[in-house]
Amino acid sequence: MAPERTKFCDLCKQDLKPCGWTTHRKACEKKAEKQRQNQLVAESIRREDLEAEADHFADANVSERASTPGFRVDDIRCEYHPSSGIPPEVHAFEDFKRRPTPLASIPPNKHPWAPFKSRLEFELAELALEALPYDGTIREFDLHYRNLWEWATDLLRDPQLFPHMVFDAQRFSKFDGKTFVTFVDEPYTAEAFWNVQSQLPEGAKPLAFILYADKTKLSSFGTARGYPVVARLANIPTDIRNGQGMGGGYVVGWLPIVKDEKDHAGKPSWVNFKNAVWHEAFLKILSPLASKSSTGQWFECLDSIQRWFFPSILILSADYEEQCVMSLTRGIKSLWPCPVCLVPHDDLLDALKTYPRRTSDQSQNILQVARGKQTAEERDDTLKQYGLRDVQNAFWIVALTCVHYALSWDRLHFNGGLYRDHLWAELQRLITSLGRASVAQMDHNYEAFPRWRNLKHVSQVMSISFTDSSVYEDISKMVIYAAHTIVTEDECPIGYLLLRCIRLFLEVDLYAALEVHTADTIRAGRHAVQAFSTYLQQYIAKTADTSDKNWNFPKLHMSVHIFDNIEAKGATRNYNTKPNEKMHGSLKDSYQMRTNFRNVAPQILRINHWQVVAESICRNISDFDEYQSRDADNVLDEDNFVVDDLVVSNDSPHVKLGSRQAPQTFESVENTHGHDSAFTNFRIKLNEFLTNFLLAIQVPLPGGKRVQLKANDKITECRFLKVNYESLVDWRQHTDFLRCNPKFFGAPRFDCVFVQTTDKIIFGRLLFVFECTLEDTALSLALIHPFDAPTGVRIRKDKHLSIFRVRARPRAQAEFFSVRSIIRGAFLVPDGSNDYLVVDTVDTDMFLRVKALHLEAGHLHSSAQALFKEPPGSPSTYQRKLSSKNPQDRLALISAGISPSMIKLSSKNPQDRLSPPGSPSPQDCLALISAGISPSMIKLSSKNPQDRLSPPGSPFTPRIA
Repeated sequence: MAPERTKFCDLCKQDLKPCGWTTHRKACEKKAEKQRQNQLVAESIRREDLEAEADHFADANVSERASTPGFRVDDIRCEYHPSSGIPPEVHAFEDFKRRPTPLASIPPNKHPWAPFKSRLEFELAELALEALPYDGTIREFDLHYRNLWEWATDLLRDPQLFPHMVFDAQRFSKFDGKTFVTFVDEPYTAEAFWNVQSQLPEGAKPLAFILYADKTKLSSFGTARGYPVVARLANIPTDIRNGQGMGGGYVVGWLPIVKDEKDHAGKPSWVNFKNAVWHEAFLKILSPLASKSSTGQWFECLDSIQRWFFPSILILSADYEEQCVMSLTRGIKSLWPCPVCLVPHDDLLDALKTYPRRTSDQSQNILQVARGKQTAEERDDTLKQYGLRDVQNAFWIVALTCVHYALSWDRLHFNGGLYRDHLWAELQRLITSLGRASVAQMDHNYEAFPRWRNLKHVSQVMSISFTDSSVYEDISKMVIYAAHTIVTEDECPIGYLLLRCIRLFLEVDLYAALEVHTADTIRAGRHAVQAFSTYLQQYIAKTADTSDKNWNFPKLHMSVHIFDNIEAKGATRNYNTKPNEKMHGSLKDSYQMRTNFRNVAPQILRINHWQVVAESICRNISDFDEYQSRDADNVLDEDNFVVDDLVVSNDSPHVKLGSRQAPQTFESVENTHGHDSAFTNFRIKLNEFLTNFLLAIQVPLPGGKRVQLKANDKITECRFLKVNYESLVDWRQHTDFLRCNPKFFGAPRFDCVFVQTTDKIIFGRLLFVFECTLEDTALSLALIHPFDAPTGVRIRKDKHLSIFRVRARPRAQAEFFSVRSIIRGAFLVPDGSNDYLVVDTVDTDMFLRVKALHLEAGHLHSSAQALFKEPPGSPSTYQRKLSSKNPQDRLALISAGISPSMIKLSSKNPQDRLSPPGSPSPQDCLALISAGISPSMIKLSSKNPQDRLSPPGSPFTPRIA
């Protein structure tokens, strides 16, 4: 018999039969190519580690510098967890990076469309995508889930994601000139991640999961519902983690929904049964992590390094109702309705008190004691005392996890529940009671607001009774500036008090929304919560006889935990449900357009998986295309679709100008704007400005003489500006898109800006932006109407509502500025003929900038200065207020920025009642805590205007000066 013929595969070193040789060879080639890419990535990462190590040894005195005063302002110190074995590092602010070096030099997969045969085939396929007992009866439920551990390890092998991952807890701090000020943002920079790693063996790494679960309506009428469980990994930075595609949210489960039965609905036993079904299902989802969380699991990552991972559930993202299910607490009607702490039901409104925290160990012990009782009634009474249910919690199987500690405050439902259903509803009711004219005026005020990017322009706002939470968020940002002329202290004192409550609510929300937090901002945020609670209690007391609204609800109480969560788990965007609820949209689309409406869960999950795979392939193709065209001329930036002639200003690198018009002479400009006093003697004023400007920046005058532009010289008008600025919140580059256009979508739009002058920051309106050429020098200039006229004595309403008012100079006094003087855009609304109000609620950077201006103008502590103006020993105002039983006096102290914990009313010594030993002085509290701004952000002591604008050096963008 002839010997059997074989072929030798040089890739896997095996002899194979000819049958199936082609398929095997392709599989081996694919595997070899993947290993080659992974090896290249691993080598690149190792090179970075070696370079970092070399830098460390080259600067061997870094650890010594931590104890010496040889630091520069804004230096960043990074302290790693001791078990990591990595020494502390100090970086100059401009050199500090928190993103890996791009790996563009590594050739991507040559066939990124795999497993499809060709790119065309993938693109065509992509288009096609667009048993528990109760009452003696065994009931079965379908559960669909994916292995959590396998999902996480897929991310650990991903070449694009792995370089971004962080496996050791870190503590960051920024040098303010005297000391290092700690700041937190990502989960791995906060307390909980550090504490988890502290419980691990030496060298072990936390693998921290973020889980979300909530029911959603799949059909338009809500008859079909789904219950997705979404997982994210806290070791990945937020920008990636909260995005779409690989590294973003992934549906890892589809929980069963227990339908109510008429015979059992409402019974405590039936409610316990529904909770038991939920936790039995979630137990299956968590089971792959159970043993690994106790003993750890070794895993070889993309860089070929074996790491010992311990998984834990660091964050649970959910609204209040789901939090009660997760924690197995009894909800809003129980004696202890908070799933996080043991606050009595009747004290939910008071944010000035703190209560013991719940723990998983405590809940387990209580359940064990209750189940030791002989009767069901005794068991239920025991659990009622703590607001718990007679169900085993699924999260208890995961070590290093406390379900009550993992539960997190949710900003989305804080806005949606507290503002929409209570504060806004109350304001609508009060304005309606003032008559039709007031309702019409409120609608008109909203419609008259200037346009602002990413801010919805709402019409007929008083008729809105239901819309999505993002619309209510935009309504809240403008409500103070729309209602302050309607709801006045004289005509509607109750409504005016409500308006003050809403202003404090907005301050709480803005502090909570900060992307980076320091000890100062956290302290200021806590004061805002206390002030809001105090004013709201006063409003409730005054409306008790005329309103039946119940304000004693858990979502209001949950604000007490906001800043505890931030200290423990980082910025609130780490656990906001908004990114997760955005995923509901694609799930609904899949249900309505790609299922047969029967047994939909496996169909939706399959489609969702295909979408994730498609996004991953798209990313690979994009990387492949970028690599292929890396030597070609690239488009300027991703915003070119907005303006096709967008270019960087020659003399202002942080400003880009676009929407260029045809060149026109000075004579033409003056004739076109002859009716506008701002353009009177336009050319003559410009000559004067350019002469002084060139001398100031030490540029030689043309021919050594004063600038003399002629009437027939030409300039180019630009109607669009893209302004990059460094945020005071996270010190990264952010962008404003500004318009200076007489007819933008059929209406004039002339945006306002922050302008840096030689001695201060002012506001102004863009009137005319243009490019002017002197000899061979191109200059980008703007004619701006300054809003820096004196406003006189600050009025009472502005104090109460924290309004920053500016006043326009006569229009004829418009001035020329280099566009380099523009810091960023500003959102201003008119109040009368010449006054404007600065809307500080549009984003967190605007909030801090306006806070800085308030502080510099003395607004923030002006009300408190009266408390300290009398000499010591006299019956001072603050002594009288502290000894007073009038709640208004305590209110004044709290609103001044003095914590209630500092006010020792039981002490006979006024000084003790104001500041207990070891606490900061009241003046310091007022100047720093109430301002809510780190001293490193606002250097008011410096005489350099650029220092007051922003700290020197940026890790993300060149300085804008």
